[in-house]
Amino acid sequence: MKLSFYFDFLSPYSYLAWCWLRENRERFSVDWEFIPVTLANIIHAQDTKGPGEIEPKRNYLMRDLLRVTQVKNIPFQPPKPLPFNSLYALRLSLKECSGLESKDQQFQMIDHFFCAAWQEGKNIGDTEIVKDVLKKMSLPAEVWLEKVGTKELRKALKINTKEAISQGIFGLPTFLVHNEGEGAEPELFWGFDSTPYLTQYLQGEDPMDHEKLRNFQDCYSS
Repeated sequence: MKLSFYFDFLSPYSYLAWCWLRENRERFSVDWEFIPVTLANIIHAQDTKGPGEIEPKRNYLMRDLLRVTQVKNIPFQPPKPLPFNSLYALRLSLKECSGLESKDQQFQMIDHFFCAAWQEGKNIGDTEIVKDVLKKMSLPAEVWLEKVGTKELRKALKINTKEAISQGIFGLPTFLVHNEGEGAEPELFWGFDSTPYLTQYLQGEDPMDHEKLRNFQDCYSS
């Protein structure tokens, strides 16, 4: 079974979901896949606005994030400014980025960027901060920074985002479980607060009533 994690560093809830993933990725017998995408394009594909563009929602989410991180003891220091430009970090975290020799190295790259942004409160849109992350990974910063503007990496990030939209992904973070078997539909879990249900699903204990789901769907199609 393959489990894809779709994220953008710009999304604080992607950071919370990443913290959960980091603690649980060895717990389940799944093939993890880490897929950077651009949040703005995901949201705008649904003709809607991001949470940061809606003032009442933004104010609520600020409070929610501070409560959740305090209760769950997750280190949290929002960066300034918000929003920041996450494109360099996203491109450097692509599996297509030459030099990422293994999935574990990709994991470490993503982890460093999430921690820099949301634990240390750093602007990872700043090239100097990006250089610091690369140096922590013992990578030649100048050489790697030259890669982020290449056609190959720009294209790869756009492909990731388009494929995510085609899979029905409408927000971030999203976990997509690719079930085994011919014709099996993937199961989507959106948001950090879906991780308890994802856990149950992966344990074969999905609490969802499928008969009620079909009836529910019929209500909208009739």
